[in-house]
Amino acid sequence: MWPSVSYEELPWHIDPDERAMISKTARRGIASSYQAAIPAEIASLNLAIPEALSARIGELLVKLARFDELQAVRGYDLPALLLRSESAASSQIEHLTSSVRIVALAELTSEAPANARIVQGNIAAMRTALSLSESTTVDQIRAVHEALIAPTGASFGGEIRDEQVWVGGTAYSPHGALFVPPAPQRLAGALEDLVAFIRRDDINPVAKAAIAHAQFETIHPFIDGNGRTGRVLLHIVLASEGVLSRSTLPVSAGLLHDVDDYMAAIRAYQQGDPMPIVTCTIEALELALVIGGRVSALIDEVMDAWKKDIKERAGSSIWRLPALLAEQPVVTIAFVAEKLGITPRAASTLVGRACAYGMLRPMGSRRRGEYFQSDELIDILEEISSVPGIRRVLASGAQ
Repeated sequence: MWPSVSYEELPWHIDPDERAMISKTARRGIASSYQAAIPAEIASLNLAIPEALSARIGELLVKLARFDELQAVRGYDLPALLLRSESAASSQIEHLTSSVRIVALAELTSEAPANARIVQGNIAAMRTALSLSESTTVDQIRAVHEALIAPTGASFGGEIRDEQVWVGGTAYSPHGALFVPPAPQRLAGALEDLVAFIRRDDINPVAKAAIAHAQFETIHPFIDGNGRTGRVLLHIVLASEGVLSRSTLPVSAGLLHDVDDYMAAIRAYQQGDPMPIVTCTIEALELALVIGGRVSALIDEVMDAWKKDIKERAGSSIWRLPALLAEQPVVTIAFVAEKLGITPRAASTLVGRACAYGMLRPMGSRRRGEYFQSDELIDILEEISSVPGIRRVLASGAQ
């Protein structure tokens, strides 16, 4: 049996001046105490997975290993592209949207819109997570959150909260909230317990990732960004378990496909049933494999067409440009010069040739210089960064 979340009653105080600004009807809903969750300790719990579900995970692990191996022979970084899809989908689950082009632009300039910087933070958090050592620690989770928040300019990145937060309800009290996470004094112990669970070697890796994610969402250790950090944690566990050592899959795109089911699975976990979130994670990974396979085929076509078009000699720097665009589909001449190790003049010539081949297109001048985008790569990424696009990709992959 998996324990459900328990609750404790804690005092609630609201500043009189703030209370005076609230309507009389709303005041009646504010009590002198509230119920905060106490997450179960899971570090030493046994997890019994039904035989049919275990067999399904076994088949999934074989497919994941096969997909992972294919990334080693590619001439470009497909995981870097899929990482963008993962970050966009994870942000959309929180109702945060921005175009792929604007997010890529946000990585080159601080003048991008707020939502683009938020999604950019998700990309930075994923990159931080995938660079971590195998042994997960609380400090590593904090580092991921810090990378997530930094592009927004907020100061609380990586800081464990010292105040009560809640999900849903009103802005001025936890009364009527959908879920009230644990009080701040319980967070340190709950996170250490979670990390101890992640370090175990006797639990199916996919089930471990699912449980770790749901437990993190229950702990809710940060003021903001818990959902996105929790979905990054899925990747941390899968990478540390060796399930995906070379590649990244848009798992959040699979979750975005049916957000209601995903949220219901989190609630079921908190009520003592871990199987829905395990099943939900399996389904998300299965869908992510379809998306990843379809996207890799589309990008292979683009890369092959570019290689056929390029007329320069074999040692020319332009042959290295496609791989760079896979990582960053919006560039400046200065960026190309730095990344390819060539002079600005040579980079200008190279970008001009890339525009002639149709690999790049000028986006227009800005105060910090001229920007260029790869329409073909951005179009593919946009397709897997929205619910309608994801469903079209899944439909085409199933045919």
